[in-house]
Amino acid sequence: MQYHVAQNGIQSGPISESEVLAKLQSGALSATDLCWAEGMTDWQPIGAKFSTPTAFPAPAAVEINPYAPPVANLIRPGNRIDELGYHPGFWWRFLAYFVDNIIMQVVATIVGLVIGYAASGMSEGMAEGADGEGAGVAILLAAVVAVGFDWLYHSLMETSTYQGSIGKIICGIKVTDMNGQRITFGRATGRYFGKILSSLLLCIGYLMCIWTEQKQCLHDRMSGCLLFRKG
Repeated sequence: MQYHVAQNGIQSGPISESEVLAKLQSGALSATDLCWAEGMTDWQPIGAKFSTPTAFPAPAAVEINPYAPPVANLIRPGNRIDELGYHPGFWWRFLAYFVDNIIMQVVATIVGLVIGYAASGMSEGMAEGADGEGAGVAILLAAVVAVGFDWLYHSLMETSTYQGSIGKIICGIKVTDMNGQRITFGRATGRYFGKILSSLLLCIGYLMCIWTEQKQCLHDRMSGCLLFRKG
């Protein structure tokens, strides 16, 4: 069974029963901290749920529960309809990708024209045969700039208050961590470069959202992300 735990007003999880016991034994959790799992009607003190005659005596009853009911603020595994919406499938994700791809094509064209113009200007007056080398450098530089822009575009947008790129905003999609919270820049970066592996596996990594329970692609699973859409 998987448990969510609450300590000093902060929720975390889900974690297994063995992990809860290990945290109790190490002192990372106390008997008065609260826990909740599927099937429980409300939060309970951990000491009451995992009590033993010697190690974890049951604490006194909590008169005022400082936490909202679990259904209101926890993403329950397997429940696709909650306050954040549902997990969008392949076609919604494809539409968001299509919009973003158009944006990236426009940016790449502009960057290519600017760098190409600059490279042609630099090659003027150089020795014969230098034009080909300059063109190669220009192409490489344009590719690096395009990839760098694409990475920053997706990572910064997914960590912003919008929680998604322009394509995702248009489609009403948000990127979250496994607890429904806004992701960090590091997690967004991991998700972006994880798409390389999803592509290398004959794009099967992208198709995984068709059959996985929470509609996750391979790069979503690798980075610990979920996608939600309202409506």
